[in-house]
Amino acid sequence: MAKLAVLRRYIRAYFDRLGTNPARDQFRLDLVDGFAGGGIFQNGRDVVPGTPLIMLEEYKAAESRLNHGRNKPLHFDCKFHFVDVNREHTDYLRRVLADRGYRVDGGEIVVHTSPFEDVADDIVTEIRQRQPQAGRSIFLLDQTGFSQVELALVARILERLPAAEVIMTFAADALLNHLSESPAMIKAVAPLGLTDLQIADLIQLQGGDGGRALVQRVMRQHFRSATKATFDTPFFIRPKRSHRALWFLHLSRHPTARDVMIQCHWDSSNTFEHYGTGDFDMLGWNALVPGSGTLPLFHFGELDAEQMQEQLLNSMPGEIRALASAGPITVDTMRHMFANRTAARFSDLDTVILKLSYEKEFDILNSEGKKRSRRLTRLRPTDLISVPELRLFPEFSRLQ
Repeated sequence: MAKLAVLRRYIRAYFDRLGTNPARDQFRLDLVDGFAGGGIFQNGRDVVPGTPLIMLEEYKAAESRLNHGRNKPLHFDCKFHFVDVNREHTDYLRRVLADRGYRVDGGEIVVHTSPFEDVADDIVTEIRQRQPQAGRSIFLLDQTGFSQVELALVARILERLPAAEVIMTFAADALLNHLSESPAMIKAVAPLGLTDLQIADLIQLQGGDGGRALVQRVMRQHFRSATKATFDTPFFIRPKRSHRALWFLHLSRHPTARDVMIQCHWDSSNTFEHYGTGDFDMLGWNALVPGSGTLPLFHFGELDAEQMQEQLLNSMPGEIRALASAGPITVDTMRHMFANRTAARFSDLDTVILKLSYEKEFDILNSEGKKRSRRLTRLRPTDLISVPELRLFPEFSRLQ
C-alpha cells in the first residue's frame, strides 16, 4: 500500500508541476504501466484501486484541479498503455475500466496482453511519434521479484525519450538472500547485466560487516551505469507487514524530476529509509566500513531533516569552494551537482546556502554579477554563488 500512496502522490505532483506555467494551455503526456495487473485488488474488506486506476484518477483530478481559476482552459493530452502478460489480468482490467466509464482500446487507453519487453520498443516509438521533441512520459515497472525488468531496456527508454522517467520496484532483499554463483542464479540475474565477477564480489560483500548496505551501494551504482540514468532516488520502502525491504527506484535524466520525487519521500516520512546520513555522504562508504559501529538509518523524518541541515552547513563550504574555484557558479548548477549526493530537496540546499551567505561564507550575486542583499529570503536559479577571496575573521569560518 505504501508504494501505491507514493505513486499517487508523485503523479499528482507531476501534473501540478506541469500546470505551473500559465502561458501553456496543453501538455502531452504518456503513462505506461508495464505490470498493470487487473486494475483493482482486495485489501482486507476494501477494494483498492491498482496502478492503472491511480494513473487515470489523478489525470482526471488534475484537469479539474488545475483549471480552477484559469482564464484559458488547461488540457492534458494523455495516452495510457497498460501491459500485463496474463490474459486473465488484462481481461479483468478491461472490465474494470469499462465499468468505470473508460473507453478501452479506443485511442486514449490501450491494454496490451504481452510481456512488457515485447511491446516496450513499440510503445516508445509511438510516444516519439506523438511527442517528437520531449517524449514526456512516466513508465511504471512494478515488477515481482528482481529480474523481470531488463536494465538495457530501461536504458533504451531513457535514451530514446529524453523527458521520460522510470519508476521501478526491485526486491533487493530477495536478491541478497538468494545470491549465489549457481548457474540457475546467474541465469536469473541475466536481465540485470551483472557479470560473473560482479556476482562473486556481491557475494563476498554480503557476508561482511555492513554487508547488506554495501551490496545496496554496489547495486545502486550498477543501476545508474546500466540504465544511463543521470538522476535517481535509490531509497527503500519498508513494508509494515513484512521485514523485506522493497527498493523504489526513480530514474531520469532531469534534476527537476528527481526533486519532485524526493519531495514525495519527505511527504511520506518514515515510509522510506536507507543506511547512512542525509548529507553528501548519504550514498558514500564512510559509514559502512568495518568497525564503524552501528549503521545510521535515515527515515526522512523531522529529526533526520534537522541533522541533515546541520551536516550540510558544515560540509557545504568546502564543496562550494571546490566547485567555485574558477569563478562563481549559478544556483541551478549547485542544485544539479549535489542532487544525487544527498536526501536534500532543492529548497533544503537553498536554505543552507542562504544561511551560509548570512554567515559571510559566500556572496550571492544576481545574474549580472551584482551583490544581492544578505537579507534575501529566496534564491533564483540564475543567481551566482561567489566565494570571497578573503574573510575578515577566517577563524570563524566553518571551513577549517
